[in-house]
Amino acid sequence: MRSHLLLFGFSNPKRIFMSASDSSVGEAIGKATEYPIGISFDVAFEAFSVRLTTLSDSELRFDIAEGPYARTETVKITSSVIRPGLFLVSWVEAGGATVVHLEDFAASVIYSHATLPDGTFLRMQAPIHVIDSEKFP
Repeated sequence: MRSHLLLFGFSNPKRIFMSASDSSVGEAIGKATEYPIGISFDVAFEAFSVRLTTLSDSELRFDIAEGPYARTETVKITSSVIRPGLFLVSWVEAGGATVVHLEDFAASVIYSHATLPDGTFLRMQAPIHVIDSEKFP
């Protein structure tokens, strides 16, 4: 089991975490046939770092701690299972941004496309690092 050092701008910048594929829980998430509820995972895109927390099958909270996109918001999501461990997730933010994620927990990678209110279109990809999965069965 490998562990990595988390260097995001969150409250505990040296928190130890595991990639989704590094633990038995990560393996379970990678085989999930329903969107995993009760997990938190960090993603370090080139433009910003974000912590995502799945609150229910229809709600997700994101926390961008630093930079021009910094804020925390709870959003209503729609998720679809593409295959075990692979989910298409989308939402509209309060400010009007639209976001679509392809979250591949089996491969520990996320693809994110977002259209900002000013029309800027972001295409991003980064590893998924599950940091909390206490509530995941």
